[in-house]
Amino acid sequence: MRGWAPSKAAPAVAPGGFVSAMGMLGFALPAAIGLRMAQPDRPVLTVVGDGSSLYQIQAVWSAARYGAGVLFIVLSNGGYAIMDRLAERNGGPGPWPRIDGVDVGAIARGFGCDAVRIETYAELLERLDAALATLAARDAPLLLEVVVAPDETFDL
Repeated sequence: MRGWAPSKAAPAVAPGGFVSAMGMLGFALPAAIGLRMAQPDRPVLTVVGDGSSLYQIQAVWSAARYGAGVLFIVLSNGGYAIMDRLAERNGGPGPWPRIDGVDVGAIARGFGCDAVRIETYAELLERLDAALATLAARDAPLLLEVVVAPDETFDL
């Protein structure tokens, strides 16, 4: 979308505007919910992979139950990419299966959280524009499951 500027739509450069922790496995969704519940007027979004989200997906129930209007962005590539890269770095594939075919949005909806599957860049921009415009005022969580290509091997 013309004119879309992530720095204006999601001002992560403001003091306290960006909160991060390494190793989001098991942490991203519940941490975002806790941050929003502690600061209800603060717009909160989190980005996590589909594999990582499965360690914590039940947290979206808390967001729905307690009215924490977090925007969850789940990058869905059908795998545990970071774990795959770590296993490759140690000489072979990991002992886990691919998680392709897992519908993270359906799981979230099962916990009472609205979810939308996004497959195109244009749709992503449209959904982000709509969600970010009202993020501070939201009292219902929203999960955007963004389909991305399975990643290639990269150096850690």
